[in-house]
Parts: sequence; structure tokens; C-alpha cells
Amino acid sequence: MSSLAVVPRESDSFSAVADRVVAYLRAHTPITDWSVSRVTSEEQVHLHVAGDALLSVGDRRPWSDTFCQRVVERGADRVVADVTTHPGYRDLPIPGSRSYAGQPIVDADGQMFGMICGLGGTPLAEADGVPQGVDPELLAVLGDLLSAHLSLVRRLESGDRERRTAEALAQTDALTGLVNRRGWDAVLADAAVRASAYGDLAAVVVADVDGLKAVNDSQGHAAGDALLQRAASALAEARADSETVARYGGDEFVVLVEDVSPRLLSRRMQRYREVLAAHDVEASMGWSLVYPGDEPADAAFRRADASMYEDKQRRREAAQR
Repeated sequence: MSSLAVVPRESDSFSAVADRVVAYLRAHTPITDWSVSRVTSEEQVHLHVAGDALLSVGDRRPWSDTFCQRVVERGADRVVADVTTHPGYRDLPIPGSRSYAGQPIVDADGQMFGMICGLGGTPLAEADGVPQGVDPELLAVLGDLLSAHLSLVRRLESGDRERRTAEALAQTDALTGLVNRRGWDAVLADAAVRASAYGDLAAVVVADVDGLKAVNDSQGHAAGDALLQRAASALAEARADSETVARYGGDEFVVLVEDVSPRLLSRRMQRYREVLAAHDVEASMGWSLVYPGDEPADAAFRRADASMYEDKQRRREAAQR
């Protein structure tokens, strides 16, 4: 049976097809490392990888410093025997890389989604100046197939995702009216799946209300509840349409920020800090990107929570000076 046999329906997802493509290319070409990556104006992120050492799931590189950018924006050769001598690539050293192949993947609107990317540690053989072992026409066919499959899966998933999101957002916390822990877990799990499959941008922000125990002890739990409600109102006021705010538990709140670049995330953090302060709420905050391949699904929350505790410690030390 061909190595490109149709993936069974139960595994018929973009991830399964992308994994099959890179595994096939690794097995049938001299280039050792292959990936299907997501590309934005800022960076290239490798999502589905079959390789030895040059590429790994989650690797990120500025888009302007990639071989793939040369293909898309400069029309450079899509298969290169030796990047260290090729005039279109030799000024961009990438450690360990000698051979390269790349093919764009587009979305349903014909816009750039990502790349099939191959890196090899040794040069490709050449015949009459033509690189051997990697067929550009095959790469083009595989790129077209991945593009078509991406468009189909995204369209089929859109309605189902809307239903799942509505169900998650309907699960609310009695005190604050925000999404509760159960709803949050569902929203974050969905974001983690999309980050791994498609490289969709997402980040988790954790906000921990400072001084809740002191308020409860000195003023009573009604005052503590009022503090939590002010915090919830502030976070709800600060949220953008693409963001989900939830009460994680106790004095801890979480925000899922979607479709924002890491460069712009600091602005969103500052917005939340300013609105909390305007509602007379002091809070420690931390954040983390949702990375492709995150396991378990709440890995981003754990990193953001650790970041928040670092912020809390800094704030305590500053207050003691």
C-alpha cells in the first residue's frame, strides 16, 4: 500500500494529514527534517515535524530570518542543493542547515497560512545544476492538498466550535457571573488543540487579587466578596471580543487572549492592570503563550500561574523597600 494512503475518517484532521505528509517526505527524500509550519508576519512556528535534529515541534523563528520567507516574498528557488553557496540563501546562515525545500500552504481565502519546510544537514546531489532527490512538482501537489484539506476542516469545524464555545461560556460562577472553572477548562483545551493543529495564536493571563484574606479577616466575607466582584467587573470591562474571562477559583482569575501576537500581548496586560487599578483592585499578574504540542492542555495556565507568583513576589519585595 502507498505511504500516501488515505487517512482513516476517524483520524481525518489537519494534524493527521500534515503528520502523514512530513513522515512521507522524510522517508522518501534525502532531506532529513520536514515540517508543516504556521507563518505570520512576525514569525514561523513549526507545528508538525518529522526529523532528526534540525526541526522540532514548537520551534519559532522570526519570519524575516527564514529560508521560507525567501521563497514567498522573493521568489527564490523552492529546492536548494546547498544554501551555503546558493546566491539566494548564502547570506542567511541557519546552523546545521545545508539543503532546503519549501512550499507554501494557503487558506480558504488564498492567503498565506504556512509552509511545508524541509531542512537537511548535508547538500543535495546535483545533475546539470538541478538538485536531486526532491521533486518540486510533488511538493506543489502536497501543498495544494494540504491547502484544500485545511479549508475543508476549518469550514466543518466552525459550527462545531461555536457550539462548544457557547456551552462553555454558559457555565458561570455564581458570585461573579464570569465563566467558571469547568467552562474555562473547556475553552483552554480547545485553544490548545487549535494551537497544536493550526498554530492559532493564544495566550493565558492569570490575575490573582492581592489582599483578599486580609479583607476577609478584617472586614468580613461580604467585603471579600465585594472585592472579588469588583475584580470581575474590571476584567469584564477590559476584555476584548476575542478574549474569555473566567474565575478560576478563590482569588484567581484567568483570561484567554486569542489572535494577538506576543509583541502586542504586553499592551493587553497593561490594559487589564489599568482597569483593575481604576476599580481599586490590586492584583498580581502573569502570562504565557499557548504553545503547539502543549501537554497537558493546561500547561499554559501552569506557566502563567508561575509567572504570576513571580510578579507577586516582586510586588512584595518592592513594598518592603
